[in-house]
Order: sequence, then C-alpha cells, then structure tokens
Amino acid sequence: MNNRGNRPFGTSAPATVISPEEKYRSLFDNAGEGIYQSSVSGRILNINPALATLFGYRSPEEMKRNIKNAYRQIYADRKQREKVMREVEARGHAQYEFRFLRRDKSQGWGFTSMHAVRNAYGKTAYYEGFFIDITERKEMVEKLREAHDLLEQRVAERTRKIAHLNRELAADIAQRKKVEKELKRRTVKLEEFNITLRTLLDRRESDRKDLERQIMSNIDDLIMPGIERLKDVAITKEARSVIQSLEDNLHTLTSSFLYKLKTDAHLTFTELQIANFIKKGKSSKEIGTLMKLSSATVNVHRNSIRKKLGIRREKVSLQTYLLNQS
Repeated sequence: MNNRGNRPFGTSAPATVISPEEKYRSLFDNAGEGIYQSSVSGRILNINPALATLFGYRSPEEMKRNIKNAYRQIYADRKQREKVMREVEARGHAQYEFRFLRRDKSQGWGFTSMHAVRNAYGKTAYYEGFFIDITERKEMVEKLREAHDLLEQRVAERTRKIAHLNRELAADIAQRKKVEKELKRRTVKLEEFNITLRTLLDRRESDRKDLERQIMSNIDDLIMPGIERLKDVAITKEARSVIQSLEDNLHTLTSSFLYKLKTDAHLTFTELQIANFIKKGKSSKEIGTLMKLSSATVNVHRNSIRKKLGIRREKVSLQTYLLNQS
C-alpha cells in the first residue's frame, strides 16, 4: 500500500534538512576563490578544488599528497613567509601579496588573507584563509610600470635634448649679438671713413679746380702773350700751323671736356688731341698734317676712341657724339 495515501489530504512531504556542516562544505567546494587550512608546521590540512586548480593540480587530494611543506613548496621567497607568520602570530591575521610556485615550478603572484585559529588557551591550532591568483594583474601593473619608466626615460632624454638645444640656441644668440655689435661698430667706423673720404674727395676736387685755374691763369699770363707775339712775326706757313696747333693744345690742357674723356674713357694723350680736333671738325688729313701723322694712323686712333667710348658699332658721327658730351 502506498504511504502517500496515509497522509492527510492537503499536506506535503517534509522539507529536506541541510546541516551547517553540509552548507559549509558546499560553499567550500564550490567557491571560486581558493580556500585553505594549514597547520603551524606548514602541512596542508584542507583545501578546496579552486585552490588545487590554481596551483596546477587535478584535485585537492593530489595537491595534499604532493605538498609536504607549504612554506618551502609554495612560497618562492621563504623570508617573506617567515615575516608574514610573525605578523599573523602577533596580530592574529594578515593580508599580503607573494610570489608562489605552481606544480610545474612556474611562478605566479597571489594575494591571501590569513588568520590564526586559536584554541581555548590562546595557542594557534591552525591557519585558514583564502587565496586569489593576481598574476595577470601584477603582470599588467609591471608592464604599466615599464611603460611608465620608458616614458619617463624618453621624457628625460627629450628634456636633455631640449636643454642642449637651448644651450646651443643661447650660444648662437650670444654669438649673433656679438657679431651684430661688431657689425654696428664697423658700420660706425665705415661711416666715419666715408665722411673722411668724402671730405678728402671734396678737398681734392677743390684743389684740382684751384690747380686748373692756376694753370689757366699762368697760360693766359705767361704763354699766350708769347704766342700772340709769334703770330705777328713773319714766319712760314708751316710754322704758323705749328703755332696754331700749340695754341689749340694749350686750350686743350684747360678743357674740362677732355679731362672728362680722359677720366671716363681712359684716352691716351694722343687720342685726347685727336678727339679735340675731331670735335672741332678737322678731317683725318688735316689732323695728320697738324700732328705729323699719316691719315691711316689717325683713322686707327679714331677707331680706338670709338671703341673706348662704347660706340664702335653704332651709326653715330664721332664729332656729333663728342659735341654732345661737351
């Protein structure tokens, strides 16, 4: 006979009662974080599957069989473990990061929160706590630190380069100011020299004009009277021509026109005489007779004069050009 039929109508089956131990075990086994209990000597008392997996073991039992002393087989730095244990004993708990060893001897970074479980006499019976693998976070932090250090290094290098460039720029500016100062000094000196030179040139021009006036005065007072007396003397036609040429040449000496030709075109004395006769309308034959030269020689001088005046290839009368320059 079915027992269900013996229950009063409207009643349900009694709920399953779960003990606190079973609840703790469920939380212990299914927790995502590693949970552990270890003796004071370092022997593993109890661990959950998550912790075994984090250390590279297939099960908690396998890890307990392989780990005989957690202090030596899990902690990469035993000195840190000893320091932490002193803190736990003194304060009853501690939280810290440490480098741990996996089953394959590779290293990782973990964070644990540990506290001491004490007996009725206050003596530590065992330790328990939880463990989190923070290897990825630590590696990321390390990469960020390296990147920061690299950035700081580059900033320092760039700062040194900028400082070096600033020093070079300051040196260039100082050198440029020095050069500018020297240029200003030389400019002042050059202006003073130019003033002095202009003064000398003006004085030279004044002296030249004074000399010309003196020469013209001496010619008019001392030479021209003698030439005029010679004209009254009975002389040959040839001698009279020579006297006329001498008179013309004396006028040439005091001519500003011929002085300009000599200065600008660099004509020789013979070319100056010929240029003066050409300006007066003399032919090559007449000039040759007056200067005791052949007509061909006079023509050679004519071509030289045109070349020096820059009109050799121009269709312009030499006499007209000379008259325009007067």
